[in-house]
Parts: sequence; structure tokens; C-alpha cells
Amino acid sequence: MIDLAFVFCVVILSLNARIALFPMVSGDYVGFLGPWMNRIRELGGLSSLGYEVSNYSSAYMIIMSFLSYLNVDPLYSIKAVSVFFDYVAALAIFSLIFVLTESSRRAVIGMCAFLMMPTGILNSAYWGQCDMIYAAFILLGLCYYCRGSTERAMWLTAVAFAFKLQALFILPFYIIMWLRPYVTKNGQRCEVKLLHFLPLPIPYLLFTVPGIILGRDIWNSIGVYLKQADAYYPWLTLNYPNIYAFFGQTYLLEPQIAELGRAGLLTTLLALGALAYFIYVKNVRMNANMMITTALFSLCLLLYGLPYMHERYGILIDVLAVVYAVLRPRKIPVAIGLITSSLMSYMLFLFGRESMPPLHHAILQLILIIFVGLDLYRQTMIRYSLQNKNPLRQPAETELVVTAKGDSGNNGIKNEENGDSQD
Repeated sequence: MIDLAFVFCVVILSLNARIALFPMVSGDYVGFLGPWMNRIRELGGLSSLGYEVSNYSSAYMIIMSFLSYLNVDPLYSIKAVSVFFDYVAALAIFSLIFVLTESSRRAVIGMCAFLMMPTGILNSAYWGQCDMIYAAFILLGLCYYCRGSTERAMWLTAVAFAFKLQALFILPFYIIMWLRPYVTKNGQRCEVKLLHFLPLPIPYLLFTVPGIILGRDIWNSIGVYLKQADAYYPWLTLNYPNIYAFFGQTYLLEPQIAELGRAGLLTTLLALGALAYFIYVKNVRMNANMMITTALFSLCLLLYGLPYMHERYGILIDVLAVVYAVLRPRKIPVAIGLITSSLMSYMLFLFGRESMPPLHHAILQLILIIFVGLDLYRQTMIRYSLQNKNPLRQPAETELVVTAKGDSGNNGIKNEENGDSQD
């Protein structure tokens, strides 16, 4: 009963915090979302799908078209959809943590921590952005993957991709899982096969069908993401604290931007390839802790190396940082650091205040990523030593943890070999 009362209080408080931000108008609403909604209403709601109203995906524009029929302020209706998916993501986090730990209490803690996460609140309720929509589907996909249903996981990831191009950020993780699958506590291997990647474009293409039927050019409709990727920006980073902050806000010519961006993309792919190769050659039995750490570290590497990253693209890092903190409580300071760093990057666009010089911020982010990377390396080497029965390392590295009394499904002693260490 106490757990239920706690969850109820957190849900009510977090919902009220979000509703309190509904009247706030962001620059994105003034410049994009608001004018798009006005244009949709002028074109007759769903009929607007036959026109190029925005540079967002057809899936999200279908939602906006339905919202145009409501007799409410579009500022509120747009934010309400994003907030709804905040709670879908919260349930997904509960399910994911419960599947990984078999502890309802730890799942509750993770869910409640996510609902009070400041970047999640600001992204949906203040900004009115739809990043939590694709994040929710990715989390649901991870839930199914951890249950051994890779097909459903990939279909849900495909739905996430239908809403946002940034859903592809999770693909390096699944490629690593293809090389070295996650193994559940009962020994089930959660295999990822190349055929599982085939559904990725299908929902995206299906959502373009209504617009094409209504007269929109087929290539214009399916090429939205290509236009987004080809957009020109005079800076290599858009407030995200990554390696391009070292260039400062120097205005670069378009050829320089393109060349540096291409070099950054290739270097990032090389770094991710090195990570995948390292995990592959160590041939370790990947447990829950290592899997989540791999997902978090691969996302951190990707966003730190890719050019043209907006500050809000780190929302998946924030979400997985919550799961990481629950699974590895000693790493809570690192998780808090990642979420705080993300929050600091929001400040300049939303409130016009720079929390920290961009170069210092990028260095801070790099330090946090190194901490996550070292943790992944340590976990990998521990498991490598245990699997190879190294007598010099095994006694020192085997960790026994006594969980809290009354924690459902986790009473007693857990061993690192089973993937249940609190560290």
C-alpha cells in the first residue's frame, strides 16, 4: 500500500508540474508548431496531409491533423500529446526495470525518478516537443527485447523511427547485440538477426500513404528525413555539449562545415565499431547491467561525435541514465551528471541563459562519458575473468550483495555472475 501511495503521489505531483508549464510558449512553438497548426486548420485538418506543411514526419503530422479538430488552444493540445507519452515511457521504464531485476520496488523507483526528471518535464510540457514519443516506443522495444521477443522490439523501434529520425540512435546498440546477445538470468539468449532490421522503414512508409492519396508528391512525402539530414547549419553543434563545442561559435563556410561534419561522422562510426569489436572479441556472457551500460555508452559516443546535434537529442541518454542508476546504484552520481548536463544545454534555448561556457560543458560531458566507458570496461573484464576462471581475478572481482529486506523478487544474496550486483 505504501508503494502504491508513493506512486500515486508522484504521478499527481509530476502531472501538476507539467500542467503548470502548459501556458509557457517556446520559440519552437512560435516559429514552427503554432504556424503549422494554423496552416493545418486552414487546409481543413486531415486534408492538409496532401500538402507540405512542415519538415516533420507524416506520423506526427497525422496527430497534429487530428488535434486541429479540437476546440482547444493548440498550445495545450500539442503539449498534452507529448505529456501522454511521458507516462507511456514511465510505464515502459517500470516494465524494463522489472524484467531486468524482478524487483517491483526498484521498478517503481525508476519510474518515479523518470517522471520527476527535469529534462523530461521541460521537453514535453514547456517545449512542446515530441521527442518522448519516439523515446517511449524505443523503451517499449527494449522491454520486448529483454523478454526475448526481438521481432516485436524491432517493430516498436520502427514505429519510433516513423516519428523521429533520431530513433536511429539506438541502432548501434542493437548491432552490438547482434554480435553479442544479451542473456537473461534463466539463460535465454535474446538474439538479434539481420532480418530483424528489415521492418525499420515500413511504418514510416505506411504513414506517408494518406498524404500521397490526398495528392502529396510521393518523393516529397517519403523524403522528409533526407531533407532534415541535408539541412544546412552554420555551426557544427546546436547547443549540444559535444566535441564540436571545441570549435566555439566561429562562423564556418559551408564547405568547411560539410568537410568537418563528414569527418566527425566517420570518426564516430569508427569509435562505435571499435566498441562493438571489443565486446565481440571478449566473448562475454552479457548480463542486464552490461547490456544497459552498453546502450548508454553507445548513445553517449554517438551524440558526442555526430555533428549538428540539437540539445534535446540527448533525451534517450537521460532516459537510459535513469535505468542505469537503478541497476547500478553506485553510479547514481554519473547518471545525475548526465541528466544535469542535458538540463544545462536546455537553458540557452529555452531561457536565454548559458549555464556554462560551451567548451567547459563539452569537457564535463566527455568526463561523464569516460566514467560510463570505464564502467563498461570494468564489467566486461570482470565477466571475462570469471568465464575464463582466472584464479587471480575471480575471488577479488566476484561481488556479493544483500538486497533490502522486502524488495520483491530480490531477497537474499545476489552474485555478479548472475548480473545482479548493485554496483
